[in-house]
Amino acid sequence: MKKHLDLIQVDPLWLQQWNRPVPRYTSYPTAPQFHPIDERQVEEKLAAFDRTVKPLSLYIHIPFCKTMCLFCGCSVVLNRNPARQATYLHHLLKEIERVASQFTSRRTVTQLHLGGGTPTSLTEEEFEQLMQVIHKHFALAPDAEISIEIDPRTVYTDEGRKLVALKQLGFNRVSFGVQDLDPLVQEAVRRRQSEEMTVATYYKARELGFQGINIDLIYGLPHQTAERFAKTATRLLELKPDRIAFYSYAKIPWLKEHQKAIPEETLPSTEEKFRIYVEARARFMQGGYAAIGMDHFALIDDPMAKAYSSQKLTRNFQGYSVQLAEDMLGFGVTSIGFLENCYFQNIKELEAYQMEVASGHIPVQRGYVLKEADILRREAIQSVMCHFEIDKKKFGHLADLEPLKAEGLLEESGDKWIATPLGRLFIRLIASAFDAYLDRGHFSRAV
Repeated sequence: MKKHLDLIQVDPLWLQQWNRPVPRYTSYPTAPQFHPIDERQVEEKLAAFDRTVKPLSLYIHIPFCKTMCLFCGCSVVLNRNPARQATYLHHLLKEIERVASQFTSRRTVTQLHLGGGTPTSLTEEEFEQLMQVIHKHFALAPDAEISIEIDPRTVYTDEGRKLVALKQLGFNRVSFGVQDLDPLVQEAVRRRQSEEMTVATYYKARELGFQGINIDLIYGLPHQTAERFAKTATRLLELKPDRIAFYSYAKIPWLKEHQKAIPEETLPSTEEKFRIYVEARARFMQGGYAAIGMDHFALIDDPMAKAYSSQKLTRNFQGYSVQLAEDMLGFGVTSIGFLENCYFQNIKELEAYQMEVASGHIPVQRGYVLKEADILRREAIQSVMCHFEIDKKKFGHLADLEPLKAEGLLEESGDKWIATPLGRLFIRLIASAFDAYLDRGHFSRAV
């Protein structure tokens, strides 16, 4: 077995030492550093971008869920009222029109992603409305990646009609939320989704010819053990999805109060959680997947694996992504965009967001304009998180990396610092060495 497939053993004392709160670095600076910004600043950035020929990525947030999964760390609005969703969509389309009006021409879009919440809570007619407005104001590139997060429970009972509609509207990549196939785990987190439902939905998507199918999993959930999770991993490997996202349960009850409903004693210990990850990681890699960053796996011929090998992989608020466009517009309540070295986030409260849009304003609430030093540190953290390496000459002066070398997380190789096989498992700790604003009070732990 190759070295990077070995089941790495870590002394429990070291594991506890490294298991400290650190960001996931979907941005730098991270969201706690954002501060109030106004519509005028966003308009200035839109005007500056309008003078370029760069492509865009679009992110659209659909916040609604019928029920709350207890592990959830997303921005969710519980809703069973179709009229409330229709009202939100009306305002969302108005926001898209308001922002697009700042451009003198239809800008090229190379990536479009719908996240949530549950994006597939939209009806087929609502999806059609949304895509019509997007096509009216933006030019989707012929090879654009058009992706959506899907809760299989929302597309299973209609015999695939919504999946067919999504394919006809141009969606070519789907991410199925699975988390774990184990019924005991599902019951504990209130996510009741049978294996039959997951498998049938997966095969329907394959039958329809989606270019990419992703499966999202979570480790560290109640009642999980390495042995129990091995059954889920083995079954999913039989399906052979194009990508597997294997996220650590982000325990942040001070931000997501519903997580308090998970009894502490049902969660795996730090040692067991680490074992679940390491053993599943080895299983995925033995099954033909390349390990991408800290929590993604992709088949060797998948665009993400190719982007990783060619060092074109990037990381943003959707996690790891193929670098098709650095600049991103975020639409919808609480969504975050990045434009001309500026992050900006929409209003987080649904009614306040809709009132701002109805008044004709861009519903921005806060953000962050990167300074020159921030841009360099952001690049260093991207290099660590996406490529597991650091250029000594360019970034070496930004952090003291000798302690990480002494701990066995980094090694020197010519003009680079390289994460060791162990260091790759704790890549967030290495990245945090470059964080000038690090405040551990806001984040989940490294394991």
